[in-house]
Amino acid sequence: MAKISLTKTIDAVKLNKRTGFPESGPEVNIPFGALVEQLGVDRDTVKFSYLGEPYRCSEDLWDSATRGSAPAAASPVAAPAPAAIEQPAGPTLQWRAMASNRFAPLRAKVPGGWLVTLDGSAVTFVPDAAHEWDGGSPA
Repeated sequence: MAKISLTKTIDAVKLNKRTGFPESGPEVNIPFGALVEQLGVDRDTVKFSYLGEPYRCSEDLWDSATRGSAPAAASPVAAPAPAAIEQPAGPTLQWRAMASNRFAPLRAKVPGGWLVTLDGSAVTFVPDAAHEWDGGSPA
């Protein structure tokens, strides 16, 4: 990752290295001219690294403190354009929606059972060799 020099002092929240959650305590002052590396964007905040420690600040503050440090086309906050995904030749998973009163579950038939996902964020395997499960909860 490219290092970016801050054009002004900013206050940022220190993040736990392991969990990525904010640590308790006051905001940390990151000085003018500090070299930082952007780690990512999360909603309206930017996560970055300073002296090997993770921090976050508002996207507006980040933009004002890094303006001019990188060309506009390579703005550290801009997400890269998604590349076209080529569909592989051959068999594909057929995801089917399941009725739910809370989430948006999907399931796909695989050898030995089902792959199930909630809102596309995680996948789990449900063993069912005969594929008898109708997708509902037990009564």
